[in-house]
Amino acid sequence: MAEELDQRQTIASLRREKDYLLMKIDMLEATHKFVFEVRKLEIWFLKHKLDEVDNTVKFYNGVLGPLERENIDLKLKLEEENQLIKAYVLLNTMEIELLKKKNELVKIQIEELEAKVAELRINGRSRTMRFLKVLLARTNKLVQNLL
Repeated sequence: MAEELDQRQTIASLRREKDYLLMKIDMLEATHKFVFEVRKLEIWFLKHKLDEVDNTVKFYNGVLGPLERENIDLKLKLEEENQLIKAYVLLNTMEIELLKKKNELVKIQIEELEAKVAELRINGRSRTMRFLKVLLARTNKLVQNLL
């Protein structure tokens, strides 16, 4: 009888241990299911985020190409404008030099006319002298207008 009681206690103890282990298995199973669902949700979220990033990259690739072409076109236009400005500066420099040369020529002509006037004064040709004075005055006005 003591043996039977001892066996019954062992059986009861084993049943409690079995129930405890089954309960622990159920809890672990539930925990793993929960973790699995959380991981699935995380994977779905990350996949969704990856799709968004991929779409953003595709969008910016589509936008970046035309912007790069526009940038190249603008650089070419800027280079053309710089060339035009350089040509304009060169033209202005040449124009200034030409005006200086014209100014020198006019000064030489004035000096020649003044010499002729002085010579005519000496010779006493008053009519020609008046003409040359008028011509000299007009030439002086022309020089002042050029300057």
